[in-house]
This record gives sequence, structure tokens and C-alpha cells, in this order.
Amino acid sequence: MLFDDVESVQEFYMNYAHDIGFSVRIGQQKLDDNGVVQWKRFLCARQGYRKQQTTAPVDPTKKNKKAQNTRETRCGCEAYMYFKRNSEGKYKIGALHEDHNHELVTPSKQHLLRSKRFVSEKAKTTLLLHVGAGGFEYVGCTKKDLQNYYSDFRNKIKDADAQMFIDQFGRLKEVDPGFFFEYEVNDGRKNYSHFGDVVSFDSTYSTNQYDMKFAPFTGVNHHMQSVFFGAAFIADEKIESYVWLFQTFLRAIGEKHPKLIITDEDASMRAAIASVLPSTMHRLCMWHIMKKFPEKIGPHLLQDEEFWKRVNLCVWGSETTEEFESRWLALLSDYNLGNNDWLEGRYRIRESWIPAYFKDIWLGGILRTTSRSESANSFFNRFIGRKLALIEFWLRFDTPLQCQRQEELIHDNTTLHTNPTLLTTWEIEKHGSYVFTHEVFEKFQEEVLAAREYCDSQSTTELEDRKIVTMTDNYRRIREVICFSTEQIYKCSCMLFESIGIPCRHIIRMFRGARLNEIPQHYITKRWMKNCKRNHAFDSDGNLLVEKATSSMAASMRRKMSSAQNKFEDIFQRAKTSEEGIDVLIQNLESLSLLFDPSTQTKQQEQENFIGCSIPNDVQVHPPNDTRAKGKCKRILGHADKNKRQKDSGSRKCTICKDVGHDRRNCPKKESGADTHES
Repeated sequence: MLFDDVESVQEFYMNYAHDIGFSVRIGQQKLDDNGVVQWKRFLCARQGYRKQQTTAPVDPTKKNKKAQNTRETRCGCEAYMYFKRNSEGKYKIGALHEDHNHELVTPSKQHLLRSKRFVSEKAKTTLLLHVGAGGFEYVGCTKKDLQNYYSDFRNKIKDADAQMFIDQFGRLKEVDPGFFFEYEVNDGRKNYSHFGDVVSFDSTYSTNQYDMKFAPFTGVNHHMQSVFFGAAFIADEKIESYVWLFQTFLRAIGEKHPKLIITDEDASMRAAIASVLPSTMHRLCMWHIMKKFPEKIGPHLLQDEEFWKRVNLCVWGSETTEEFESRWLALLSDYNLGNNDWLEGRYRIRESWIPAYFKDIWLGGILRTTSRSESANSFFNRFIGRKLALIEFWLRFDTPLQCQRQEELIHDNTTLHTNPTLLTTWEIEKHGSYVFTHEVFEKFQEEVLAAREYCDSQSTTELEDRKIVTMTDNYRRIREVICFSTEQIYKCSCMLFESIGIPCRHIIRMFRGARLNEIPQHYITKRWMKNCKRNHAFDSDGNLLVEKATSSMAASMRRKMSSAQNKFEDIFQRAKTSEEGIDVLIQNLESLSLLFDPSTQTKQQEQENFIGCSIPNDVQVHPPNDTRAKGKCKRILGHADKNKRQKDSGSRKCTICKDVGHDRRNCPKKESGADTHES
């Protein structure tokens, strides 16, 4: 195979690498006196090793995120291609080594390969937020025109909204037999099969235009990111509504009950969970409760930094129930809050939201910290903040879900094809880097560093079937580690492993004492492993669960549309550098436009193309028209509502004569022409 120039060789190898699943790095080359390439190498991007840099000793109490987040991409791969120039000035391949010593990128992650990524002209103009060539005067419409167009669209879909919403899910069911819906959104069944041991359910989000509440089910994936399981629109917050919702959710996930569900405070929800999920542990979301603190304690403490420091220490820092209760009572006494009814109520239900009361319960990283909760709220509020129609909700909702899947793909790709920086010489740390995702490994690495620096055994008590070791750490607490010698199982009083599935520093210290170079299998939690999602998941009907099902035709069409859009933007950017170039472009576009006559498309067809589905004439499912959600303000009253209220109360007041009992429409003074001041 001969190539005319170096660029052709590079394009060939880049395309080959992309199809196989690896990135390319440019290697050595030789030039002649005229600067012409005589030979050149293209390497696998993971070829060789980086030079080891000497680093200062790491202080485990200070989180050096820059050092921890450094990923090693090299692994000594020897794959390469060598080509050289012949006597005729052509280039041919001289050597090709195809074997790699690492995993190749799967097709779903090929778009993440660095050597094939580029910023298109379309992406650049989007990033720079250009109004358009020439400025506002050439856009062709005003903001009001767009608002009117949107208003027409809303009126057109008004009666068919719910039917279109259900039809959209029907089409998804045709593409993906594993897709489940029962007049609800549910696109996360595969996620649930892997991470559904702990679930967060939140019904505090905004409503849509029908005052139905959006209530998502979420969890935590193997990268410790929030992940979507499913969602519902509920018309009210009665017990029977929640019972239907939880029963429907169970059917969607094959009757697999979660071990733990975390919700906000709601009596109806609590009763429904007890009825439908009796074996599931129910706890309250700390974030929702802590968020209410400022409005419940009075303005005099809002700026008191010492008060908030003590509150956080009491709630988050108490390791035992005795410690929490002592700090709580002292807090109420010192700040005269003993008569605060809301705080008294939170104390009565302390076992359902204070971590000290459920340290031995598997939380799987879902205990909602402020950052995780605010992130989840921001994610969902992006597309439910407005009073959207149901089909509009779906159009907005699908994009953030794709973004969430993309983020997980990026983290999967980084975890599988880079190595974290090791900070000790302990073999057990290296083993952790092989089995855990990078995000989980960072937490494990913190425990390894603390085990090395701070954990010392104080005493050992030998019993018949076990050994009890007391140990100190940097928190100046005495920990007890029970060693079951026959099974090589360790149980620590800090209960970190029982809670989030990562070995604590005290147990790691015991591993070190036992000369273990690898983490025992018992302490490798499957949901935190790099390959935890490699096994296929099926629903109760035997359908393969996939995260994003598309027909081959739809995928091909999207690829072609994206390619056409990028090509046009590239051509436009080149043409706009001269008036002649723009004239040529316009002339050719006018020729193309004859193939696609816009006059044959009705306004309804235009709207259907926009939303991606037809607007049905036969409507079987109608939008709800009488819903009310607790905790939400009443709708804003219109003039007719206000007049009706005044009529019912017998206190209508005329805005012309100011008398009571009538309004301006039937004012006697208006009829007699007394209101001549109005025009």
C-alpha cells in the first residue's frame, strides 16, 4: 500500500486506531536536508512510561487533590506503525506491530479517544454564543416572534399532550423490549440492577403545568455519581398515590426491593413505604432537614459561625448516640432553644436521620451530603423549573439523561485506560488501584495513608476463636478490631466498611500486619469495582436491559445529520472570509433548496418535526385538569377567579366609583357617562 504524503499515512493509521479502539501518539521521525520526512513512527498513546518524579512526603490529613487526580496513561504498550519514503517519493508501511498490552476502548467509548477528537466549527460558534452572521438585524425575527411561535405550539399540543407523552414511550418500547413504563418515566432499570441496593426518592421538586409533582428515584453508581433509576408524575401526595407509585416501581424493577430508601419527611410517603416496602430500611434525607434549619431557629443565629460549627459537629461529627445526645442537649441549652417545637420534633425522629443511629446500616455512599444533594437538585431543576407540558418535559428530560450517561462513559473510560498515582510502596494500595474505580480508590487511598501514618495497636486480647486488637488513630479515638482468625475476617468498631463498603484504616493496618499484599475478596465490594457493569442484566421477562436503546436506522440517521451539520458549518466558516465565497455558497444552497420545497410542509408538520412525533387526532389519554400537590403555592388567580371570589363573598368593589356590590363592567356611573376620565 502506497501513500502520496505523510498526512495520508497519518489519516490511515488514525482511522485504523479509532476502529480498533486506541489513541495514537506521534513518535520519532527523520527529515532530509530539505525538511522532507524520510521515515516516521506512529505509536499507541500508551507506549512507554513517564519519568518518575520525586515527590515530597504526603500528609494524609491534607488532601492533595492535584496529586491524587493525576492519572498515569502510559503502560509500556509496544504497538506502533513505521513507514518510510521510497525512491519514487511515495510512502509505504515498513512495520506494523498490532499487539497491545492493555484493554482496547469499546465502541461506545470510541468518541472519547483523544487522537480523533477535534473542535468543529459548529462547536466553536456555539461556545462563543454568536447571534448569527451580521448581527441581530439579520436573524429574521424578534424575541416576541419566537414567543408567539412557542405560544402557537403550546396551543396546538394542549389537548393531545398526554397522549403524545404515552405514545413516545410506546415507540421506545418497540425499540427496546426492556423499556418499562406505566404512565411514568423509567429509563434506568439496568442502573437499578447494579446499584439499586440503596435508593433516594425525592418528591420536593417543582410541578409541571398541570401541577403534577415530579418525583425521581436516584442512586449512586460505581464512580460515586448520582444515577437515575426512574421517575413519576403524581397528581397528589395521598397515601394511595404513593402506594400506586411504589408498586409500579417494583414491577418495573422485577420486584427487587432496595435495602435502603432515603426520602424527605412526609407522613403519606412513610405509610406507603411501610405498606409496599416492609423489608426496606427507611431513613430521612439529612440535606432536606438541615436546609430548614435557618428558617426554624430565628434570625439572631443566622450569622453566628460558632453556632453552625457546633450544629454540624453534632449532626455530622457524632460517632455514637450518646455523643450526639450530649451535644444536642448542650446546643439547646447554650442557645436557649429548648422551647423550639421544630427542633423538638427533629429530636424525636433522630433515629431516622442522624448517622450515629445507623452506622451499621449499608448506605452505599448515598447518604446525602450538601454537595451531592445540591448537584442532584441542580440536575433535575434544569428541565422542571418551568411549567412545562408533558411532551416538552420529555424533550428537555432526554438531553440531561444523555449527559448523565456520557459523564459515566467518560469516567469508565478514564478508569479503564489510566492508572492513579500511588503514594505509598504498599502492595495493597497498588491492588486497590487495579480493582476500584478511581473515585472509590481515592477514598481507599486516604485510608491507606492514614493506616501508615497514624494507626498503632495498643493492646491485644486473645480469645478462643478470635483476637481483639485496640488501636488508636488521628482522631484520638480508641478503636476495637475483632479478628476472626479462621476466616480472616476483620470487624472494626468505626464501621466504615459496613456503611460504605471500603476497608477502614484500622482494618488496612491489620492487613499490613498479616503481610497481605492483596485486599481479601470479602472486602472488595462489587458495586465499587471497575468492571461491575460488565455482566448483562435482564428483566423478569428475559429482556436484555440496555441504558440507551436505539434502532440501527435511528443511529445511522443521527450520525448522518451530525456529519452534514458539521460539514456545512466548516464550509460556511471558510466561505465567509470573502464576499465571493459567500456568493458561491448562497448560489449552491439555492440550488439545493429546490430539492426540499418548504411550501409542501404545513405548520403542523413543522411542529411535529420539531418534537419528533406526530400530533394525534384520536386522543384517548387526556391531560389532568384537577391536581394539587402539598407544599406548593396555589396557582395565581386570574381576573375571572378574583371576580368569582368577590361575587361569592358579596364584596365586589367597583374600580370606577369605589362602591361595593358591583364592578366596572356594570357601574351605573359608567352607563351614565360619568367615567369620562377614562379613554
